[in-house]
Amino acid sequence: MVQRPFVLVGQQYLADPSRSSGNINPIWAYAHVPFGYTGDATGAIVDQIERFAPSFREGVTATVSTGTAALEAYNPNYIGGDIIGGANNRLQVILRPRIAVNPYAIGVPGVYLCSQSTPPGAGIHGLCGYHAADAALRWLRKQHRS
Repeated sequence: MVQRPFVLVGQQYLADPSRSSGNINPIWAYAHVPFGYTGDATGAIVDQIERFAPSFREGVTATVSTGTAALEAYNPNYIGGDIIGGANNRLQVILRPRIAVNPYAIGVPGVYLCSQSTPPGAGIHGLCGYHAADAALRWLRKQHRS
């Protein structure tokens, strides 16, 4: 485990205030850890946030951690805690989740998949959803023309 891991932080309560309780506003964060890591990365995550947001630690009222084994138990596709959902190689980026002209359409009209299992794959935060939304908007325009 590296001392300063990559940490992604989200503040979903800004878009959904119901996640807050009074003046307690939760954040969600995860760190890239070694495959199958059995330790607790909470301290490293807090240290990284504190590094860029001094005094962050003083405002923490509670933490909840999910390790790699628990992630795999929750979803067997997360082998060793890997949330990528498959190899992030050229073939997988093009063909995930299946061979299709529109990999975002799942076969149910108006329903689209926008996860890291769709192009351009994991690690490109936001683009899977962007492309799925674009596909959905194209479908809606087509429906309105009909």
